[in-house]
Amino acid sequence: MKPGDYVLDFIRDAPEGHRTIALIRHSKRKSFNGVPDELRNSVGITAEGIVMAREFGESMNQISHINRLFLGHTVAKRAEMTAQSIYDGYFSDNQATIVGCEPEIRSPVVNLDNLVAVRNEFGWKELIVKWLNGEIAGDTLRNPSEYTDEILGELLHYPRVGSGELLIAVAHDITLFPLIYSLFGKNVKAVEFLNGIVISADTHVAEIAFCDGNNFFKMEREIS
Repeated sequence: MKPGDYVLDFIRDAPEGHRTIALIRHSKRKSFNGVPDELRNSVGITAEGIVMAREFGESMNQISHINRLFLGHTVAKRAEMTAQSIYDGYFSDNQATIVGCEPEIRSPVVNLDNLVAVRNEFGWKELIVKWLNGEIAGDTLRNPSEYTDEILGELLHYPRVGSGELLIAVAHDITLFPLIYSLFGKNVKAVEFLNGIVISADTHVAEIAFCDGNNFFKMEREIS
């Protein structure tokens, strides 16, 4: 499987006439080595990451039921570059729009200094496990369930995406971990570049799906 293939498969299978929304991790990024935590939003994607994201965009040209593509991203440079590279690969008669930091995908980090301290104490993977198990204080990271509700609300109520249209919001693994856990009860160890959750929604019900090499999840959620 190429990066993004799981997401592309869900988008291909989405019913015609539904709104389709994908929340994905950015493409392959440059190293964080030597970059202070407070400056990591300035780190972009690699040359390989640009190619990966462009190929992802090119693959969407073969999905005939997409009437229009909207591309949003977080404030981080790696997310913005990923959205731009997907746009560059998707050459469908100007039927794509980069909407910038819309809908707003806020970080779950409440206090960066606190996060760095607990990450240094436990390591990244153990920190995520403890967070999702409710063992990290709310002054460090948002409550996973509340954060999930907020992000899904932003995505499902974003007004620009209509029937038959697709929104791709480029975010981060730390964005996706709490959603996968809260929706499907699974603490995944990693989210691959360009992978994420895909939502197919009418006016009342959203079908939410996630797949990687070890898991396949699907569930329905009423839209309130």
